[in-house]
Amino acid sequence: MMRKPSQIVHCISCDLSCQLFPDSAERVQYCHNAAFSIWPDGNAFLKKGFIEKLLLDRHNHLSSGFIFVDFSFPNLRRFTDLQWADSLANSGMHIVLISDRSLTPLANYWILKSNKIQGIIYSDDDDIVQQQKMHRLFTGRLANSKRGRTLNYTEFILLKRFVSGISIQQIVNIDNIDIKKLYVHKLRLENKLGHSIHKIISNIL
Repeated sequence: MMRKPSQIVHCISCDLSCQLFPDSAERVQYCHNAAFSIWPDGNAFLKKGFIEKLLLDRHNHLSSGFIFVDFSFPNLRRFTDLQWADSLANSGMHIVLISDRSLTPLANYWILKSNKIQGIIYSDDDDIVQQQKMHRLFTGRLANSKRGRTLNYTEFILLKRFVSGISIQQIVNIDNIDIKKLYVHKLRLENKLGHSIHKIISNIL
């Protein structure tokens, strides 16, 4: 049975890196810093660049903090979990996707599907657009207008099946789908993501 990915969220507002969710560290209640987090943790390059570029000297006017989601290929398995956005939303923090180019169609799928996501920053957003989006978010407005291609439900479920390690023949049996139609959906999925299923699976954690 595949292990469920961790939903632990740590703050990046200072070097203490306090846990915010699901169990909040005791010292958090005495902290006066705005709560910001990158989830999943582990992308040091994104963390450093994001803090320096978009968070330093920026004031959050809202009472709740933000979880910036590292929506990239290594974390793909997490985003085929049907409950990931709802689970993060239980933290009470605002959710913003930081999407790489390849996963943009999946990020757009979640923007349409979930009302828990307040914003998305695309990999090709220039500095001005990024700053505008952050201003909107930190003043209580949405920045979740999508652009680019979007996975449909059938493609999402197919991706979920492949990520779970289910074979073509097993998918045919589980979903009661004609194998020719399945291959058509697979080709469309690969076309949208820009990679073969084999390469996609080999690049995830």
